[in-house]
Amino acid sequence: MSVRDTVASPPARYGLLASLYTAQFLGTAFFATALTSILRERGVPLAELGLLQVALMVSALRVLWAPVIDRFGSRRRGHYRSWLLVLQPAMVVALLCLTVLDPVADLDLLLVAGLVTAALSASQDVAVDAIAVRLLRPHQQGVANGIQVAGGYVGSIAGGGVSLLLYDSVGWAPTILVLAALTAVPWWQTLRFTEPAGQRADSTLATRYGALLGLFRQRRLLPWLLVVQPCCWAGIFAAYTLVGPMLVDAGWSLSSVGWVTSIAGDGVAVAGAVVAGALVARHGTRTCLVVFGLCQVAAVLALLPLAFGTAPTVPTGAAILLFKLAYAASATVIGTVSMRLSRPALAGTDYSAMATVGSVVAFGAGAVALALADSAGYPATLTAAAVLAFTGVLAVRWVP
Repeated sequence: MSVRDTVASPPARYGLLASLYTAQFLGTAFFATALTSILRERGVPLAELGLLQVALMVSALRVLWAPVIDRFGSRRRGHYRSWLLVLQPAMVVALLCLTVLDPVADLDLLLVAGLVTAALSASQDVAVDAIAVRLLRPHQQGVANGIQVAGGYVGSIAGGGVSLLLYDSVGWAPTILVLAALTAVPWWQTLRFTEPAGQRADSTLATRYGALLGLFRQRRLLPWLLVVQPCCWAGIFAAYTLVGPMLVDAGWSLSSVGWVTSIAGDGVAVAGAVVAGALVARHGTRTCLVVFGLCQVAAVLALLPLAFGTAPTVPTGAAILLFKLAYAASATVIGTVSMRLSRPALAGTDYSAMATVGSVVAFGAGAVALALADSAGYPATLTAAAVLAFTGVLAVRWVP
């Protein structure tokens, strides 16, 4: 079956992308969300949890090898499809290696495994983003980014939420086996997928890295690359990293954390991402960045009672759902802007480059937030996150 048969219509294209985006987020969601709560419950200090965020930061550096993925690939099997056929089983193997580790006693090896999983997931993200840029027309990109973010949250529900419930009931190794099995699901779809012929990657690798540097010399893009996107992501992710540890410290069980933060929270986020994609198509990116950015600031401030240790179920759950909704909507708009500004011939490289600056700041903010919370406390750290998010809103007028 050819791609022209399977992805000829927009719904079929969206379905293909949704499957791929969901699978690549399973492993990273487990490391970023579930594992953080597991380790905190077992007494690991906040500062050491920050090392996990540093390990996951490698996914933000995918721009360094994105030109390699853009340049090399099999013409017979499909340029980006050939990468997917290798990366998907590699992620499964990386997860299976976790079954023999103890999450606390083997923390160093766990950090290495997190780094490898993040690198593989990021590499798949480059390939899938490039396929999306090639397959979709400009008016379809808002919906596609909604599906990308929604797919990430579906992966987060399974990797960050369901995995906590499984761990609480059946233990470590069975949980990892389920994650590995879910990660392998889209491989059959990739096998049936025939990538359409795109622009030939005839330029040398050195030329492509030169083009990457050229992206940062475009003055009209610098405010987006260096101010708007980094501030938005830093504010969002600094607060997001604290949610699990704050709930654990407030006495919530791991099952309760999983239900609220990932299953219910990410379920709401899926809807928020899809709706945001549709709103971007109607109202444009600038308006949506301001509206969703202000919602994000309000959502971060709504977490302050939890930061002070007050965590009644209903108000706390509502605050987390609001935060997840605003997070997903903001991420959808940010991705749409980056996709719109990507050059088709360098699709994977450009999109990854624009995501990298913000992502490096985001993961860095997550690590700093955990360290700062250990010394200055949760309330001061959350307030700083809200200030960063609001700075991003103020800078929206510079978006090209």
